[in-house]
Amino acid sequence: MSSSEAIKKEKNGSKAGRLLNSAMAFVIAYTAILSLLCLSTALAGRIFGLDPQIFFYGVRFALGRHHWTTTNAFWVWSSGTIIITLVGVICSRLYIYLRGRLILLNLVLLWVAIIAYAVAAAQTLLPLLSGYDETSPFYTNLAIAFNFAGVPVWALYIICLTAFLSLVAGTAGTARSFLSFAYSFSKVNRRSRRRKYYTETVLLPFLLGAAIVFLFFRQTYQFYNFNVQNLLYLIVIAVVLLLALLLSGMSEVSQDEVLRYKNLQQLNAALFVVMMVFFMLLAVGYQGFYLPF
Repeated sequence: MSSSEAIKKEKNGSKAGRLLNSAMAFVIAYTAILSLLCLSTALAGRIFGLDPQIFFYGVRFALGRHHWTTTNAFWVWSSGTIIITLVGVICSRLYIYLRGRLILLNLVLLWVAIIAYAVAAAQTLLPLLSGYDETSPFYTNLAIAFNFAGVPVWALYIICLTAFLSLVAGTAGTARSFLSFAYSFSKVNRRSRRRKYYTETVLLPFLLGAAIVFLFFRQTYQFYNFNVQNLLYLIVIAVVLLLALLLSGMSEVSQDEVLRYKNLQQLNAALFVVMMVFFMLLAVGYQGFYLPF
């Protein structure tokens, strides 16, 4: 093998390692956010005295002597959106605090923040898509909360528009954050190189990760409503990432901003183990479980 062929092979291996690491980080972040969305709803129901059974694809409440009111329905079914939004803020702050440390946890934190914001924004679409129809696959979470609260349709459009404008406003920062993972300034010192690096580190891993989680959920939780909701979340995330791609070429990155994450180029076993643990927990949780308190 010639030296040029060896270098080319090394570059291909480096790209593959970066793609797979980012894809696994996406899968971990996405499954964590969906799990948290479900667990937060169940915990809120427990606080209001309801008896929740958690299936990860949804929560079933045994009302007992309790009944749904405007107050408990609103807070129970909106709690998941509130919590994942707060988690997005916390992970964004943690990423800023830890970004100078060359650990792949920062990649997971960045994916968690992006997915949390995108899923929270997607929640505001549910009332509009469901039309407050209880038979709709989109009648869950904010759709139920806003229905009980009697939020009019015109207000739904304002809430949704505000959520998505806020989401779009952060896309430029998304591109810069991912570009800072480059192991060399030469990878992102030109517009074409920035877009290429972003595609290899974000878009392709997203497509791979999205395919993995969608197929896993479709096989494990064979429920039409849950799969349609997942598809909506993934579409919103895709739109955010594509908008960030358009801005990635214009997002100038200085040499000091490039953190040189060389460990991102090598396949990380810890990410794989954590991803598999999440899948096993989600598979075991198919039968549902109750909160132990």
